Amino acid sequence: MEKVTRNFNVAILFSLSLKGQRSTFRGIVSYAAKHGPWFCHFQEGRTGRRMLDFSTTGVSGVIVSGVSRGDAPEIAALGVPVVFVEPWEEMLEPDFPIQGAPYVRRDSRAIGAMAARYYLERGYESFAYVGEPKGYPWSAERRRGYEEELAMKGFACAAYDRFTARDNEDWPGERGKLIAFLKDLPKPTAVFAPMDARARLVLEACAVGGLRVPEEISVLGVDNDPLLCESTVPTLSSIHTGGFKRGWIAAEMLDALMHGREPRERAVSLPPISVATRGSTGYAAMSDPILARAIGYIRAHASMGAVGVGEVVNAARCSRRYLEKAFRMRLGRTVRDEIMRERIGSVKNLLAGTDMPIGEVAEVAGFQNYPQLSQLFRKIAGMTMREWRRGNREISDE
Repeated sequence: MEKVTRNFNVAILFSLSLKGQRSTFRGIVSYAAKHGPWFCHFQEGRTGRRMLDFSTTGVSGVIVSGVSRGDAPEIAALGVPVVFVEPWEEMLEPDFPIQGAPYVRRDSRAIGAMAARYYLERGYESFAYVGEPKGYPWSAERRRGYEEELAMKGFACAAYDRFTARDNEDWPGERGKLIAFLKDLPKPTAVFAPMDARARLVLEACAVGGLRVPEEISVLGVDNDPLLCESTVPTLSSIHTGGFKRGWIAAEMLDALMHGREPRERAVSLPPISVATRGSTGYAAMSDPILARAIGYIRAHASMGAVGVGEVVNAARCSRRYLEKAFRMRLGRTVRDEIMRERIGSVKNLLAGTDMPIGEVAEVAGFQNYPQLSQLFRKIAGMTMREWRRGNREISDE
């Protein structure tokens, strides 16, 4: 008997204004293309405004991000499966109109912890967190993860987190307070902001206040939105959080529900993928200038091919013995380890950010021996390059 395929009409209710949201949408439609057919209806617009005409659409399922208590009854009344993506905290409360919906979101505490580890690996000893004035719960979680990871290594964290109602709307007025906070920090200080847009404002405050980035203040954001990160001076380093995978998992959950099955998991929190290093967290701020020169050289050259320890020693202008000792004491690894971390990092960026064939990825990353790279990648990442790409794919918006 010929298999009967059912078409599903899926409503996707979240804005597509940010890169992470667009990547999530791409993950949903990619899943639908492979496992559908689905017809995806979406309404871009400000959060809370749901303009789709459900009565004529004939919706089979809904994937929604932020939805208020006022709008939720309309969705609940459809009587179809619903999946949350990055739900607001109130959406998970027991009395919310949409009950028991499975969800997928970023692990915000893990994002903060990654930021701390990133700075600690670079030898920073002074740290600060610049929060956002709206008081989002995920911002508090990212701060908590940052501070907890630093505390485990014996470091404190200064926090810029006291906001007035006016600060929420008046950036020029708030900017003076932020500049004063940044000027009072020891130099250099590693600053973490919970999202790219907020990190951009930190860079602006540094520019207006005459603070040098990254020599005095290093700045790290979240979401790795090229439009935001590459239009600043210097360009902004940011944590890549993997929107495509969020979308794929949300679609997988909804697919199971629409077929009358239970999803494999009902609550998924995804860890961040990696940090995209740009000019705002350069190595010039490290307290040991020799170490800074060595790591800067590795950063500039290792992603393009093999780099020898001798080359790094020459660039650092010191003895090999001194450099190896400095790496072990300050970073807990050898010079060769650092070279390989950078090279494998470039492979991961290519796997996650392009559709380039894996063999070509190896060539572009400077590995002439593909089997050797394959073996090394599996040893470091615990999986094959193909498996890693499948779990961390994040194609650019272009």
